[in-house]
Amino acid sequence: LATADRLANCIALCCVVAWRVTWLTMLSRETPASDPAAVFTDEERHLLECATPDRKRQASYDLAFYVRAVARLGGYLDRTSDPPPGTTVIWRGLSRLANLLEGARMAKLQPETCG
Repeated sequence: LATADRLANCIALCCVVAWRVTWLTMLSRETPASDPAAVFTDEERHLLECATPDRKRQASYDLAFYVRAVARLGGYLDRTSDPPPGTTVIWRGLSRLANLLEGARMAKLQPETCG
């Protein structure tokens, strides 16, 4: 970040990430029953389903379920009296979900390709 061009690239990337987090937060509040395939990949949905405790699992998995699963990864307690998750816990959860995805991809690699 020593030059203006590099700083501009960093700011542009941060703006895209901030937009996605805000969009996901608002989308889950406006249309919680929408299709989660529009937001999350199949791998992400599978990992979020596996990361959800049994007592929090539902019969149907809508967008609200996956957003709450991401928020729980970010530290959201998901108690009945808690307000909907905000951008901070969703950002933390998306960061942790990216780490989980990378770990799952590395686990699928053949042993001879790692290390």
